[in-house]
Amino acid sequence: MKKIYFLLAVMIGIQLQAQTDDDSKKMSLHVWGNIQTDLIYDMKQMDPDWMGGFRPSKIPIYPTDPGWGTNGRTEFSVRASTFRFEGMIPVNHKWGNIRTRFEFDLFGMGVHAGETTLRFRLAYAEWGPWLIGREWSTFIDLGAFPNNFEWWGPSGMALLPNNMIRYTHKISEHSKFEASIEGGGTVVDAGHLREIDPALHNVLAKDILPDLVARYTYTGNFGYVKFAGIARNLEYEIVSTEYEKAERRNRFGWAFNITSNIYVFNKRGKFLLQTVFGEGYAGLNNDGGVELAPDEKYNAVTPFQYGYTIFYDHQITDKLAFSTGYSETNQDNTAGQYYSSFHKSRYSVTQVIYDVLKDQFKVGLNYQYGKRYNKDGNNADDMRMMLTAVYYFDFNR
Repeated sequence: MKKIYFLLAVMIGIQLQAQTDDDSKKMSLHVWGNIQTDLIYDMKQMDPDWMGGFRPSKIPIYPTDPGWGTNGRTEFSVRASTFRFEGMIPVNHKWGNIRTRFEFDLFGMGVHAGETTLRFRLAYAEWGPWLIGREWSTFIDLGAFPNNFEWWGPSGMALLPNNMIRYTHKISEHSKFEASIEGGGTVVDAGHLREIDPALHNVLAKDILPDLVARYTYTGNFGYVKFAGIARNLEYEIVSTEYEKAERRNRFGWAFNITSNIYVFNKRGKFLLQTVFGEGYAGLNNDGGVELAPDEKYNAVTPFQYGYTIFYDHQITDKLAFSTGYSETNQDNTAGQYYSSFHKSRYSVTQVIYDVLKDQFKVGLNYQYGKRYNKDGNNADDMRMMLTAVYYFDFNR
């Protein structure tokens, strides 16, 4: 936490120290954020650590699952509140100015799951075609996220910020190609750790090589379409039960992600579509699944997984917006997995948003539904109503 405060102080200090008579050569700082308050009524049950976000994989099925018990719970949450600092550093170069971004929210994860606390999310510098730092993975498409205030998002969607070096090549006015090397995933984000099935006893994840990611984008009057692919080296160690020796092995992981926005009704409405599939990409998926699991001989394998998202957003009037859709993710369970292992989840959200003060204050009401299925066929669902109020602030220095 001290490191986050230090980085924030340094960045603000650097940006505000620039004082020249030529405005075009001044450093600048753009501060943006939102204070979001969610009033959540959970009609059934959810792991208490994840009440602030709707994760079907965290719906309890067995009495031993966190959150299992009687139905019904009300909670206020401000964990979706987000703060962003964007800087511009003037540079006399054909690539133009250097742009920086530092962002965090209040959604505790990992050892801080369930807490309202500062969580580092993004920090990168972008100069011409190059980006270095922590940004949303090149594999994912943030534009496929629907227009609703449910913070966690569709379970079948690829969604992960990652540490990377990325290069962007503009092919034409309508298309571009991006390639990146990215962190392997074991220590990237406490909410999206590389998942190893607990049936693989004494197996530990180990990062040796970065992920290789590529994405092609085509944009037209209809909207856009993106094709992304990833290749991964899933390295792991097998430690003896006596902890006298360790053996290192690896598996190959791969996945493809196809996304699109399609405009309708003179661009007042749009379909948000996504399909993702592969083996060993669960750490990039928004919810559910493992990247390494045991086969019938308890050797590690990469189970096949696929997911899809279909949402529709519509701007009814200048002040009133509507969004609805469905998402699902499925993982083929292996012979060696426990019967209680995750198999499939369903996710659906319908929401209306009213713009009380344009771009400053919005309120929204949504209904959420999710269902979790395990390998043994046992399942459970959950339903929620959520009332949200969001205040936005935005200024430049």
